[in-house]
Amino acid sequence: MIRIFRMLNLFFFISFFSSQLYADNFKMAVGLALPPYVIQNGNTGMEMEIVREALALKGHTVEPVYLPFARVPLSLKEKSVSLALTVNENSGLSDIFYSDSHITYQNVAITLAKNNLTINSSSDMKDMSILAFQDATKYLGSDYASMALKNPDYQEKSQQDAQILMLFSNRVDTVVMDINIFKYFRSLNEKVDTSLDVTIHKIFSPSLYKVGFLSETIRDEFNDALAQLKESGRYDEIISEYIQ
Repeated sequence: MIRIFRMLNLFFFISFFSSQLYADNFKMAVGLALPPYVIQNGNTGMEMEIVREALALKGHTVEPVYLPFARVPLSLKEKSVSLALTVNENSGLSDIFYSDSHITYQNVAITLAKNNLTINSSSDMKDMSILAFQDATKYLGSDYASMALKNPDYQEKSQQDAQILMLFSNRVDTVVMDINIFKYFRSLNEKVDTSLDVTIHKIFSPSLYKVGFLSETIRDEFNDALAQLKESGRYDEIISEYIQ
């Protein structure tokens, strides 16, 4: 009986030690097609590096799990991952812990200059064909969401390189996406002529995004490390590596 008790103690000790050994490696949900913020090939990108380096300052590592945008918050809600980006309070998640803002996106409406379209507000797009990033209606305000709901030619797509193809082939009037993502995919696209002039309609406020955590403790550690990155100048160095 004593021998069995000792063996059980040994088993629980080994199990506990093993769990602690790997406790600092967290699975992180990441949206597909977010270059230059997240580049799946090589697990790089400015947002990925900021999050990775901040957590590394606290002794943590992350394993990215790439998902369609709509699945990112759901994976955190289902607790299949420990943290998720890119999210904020508009993601529809409760009972999780949001970090301080770690990255800012500047979403814009983009049209071909030759079409001479004027867009000063979301309502100006009500009769246009639009292809936006997935879940755009959650993040771009109530006026935008209302316009999208009433517009039969409104679509959203998770693969944002498709937005470039659709715009420059004149298959949609407008694409709605982050300006840096647009520049990145425009430079890589070889399927259509992307040299055509475009008009950038800056009708949206900057979007402050955060990391969602299941653990309040790890969230607090991340916030502290993020502040360190910014104070040291390392944060700006990472950004400048991807945006000129």
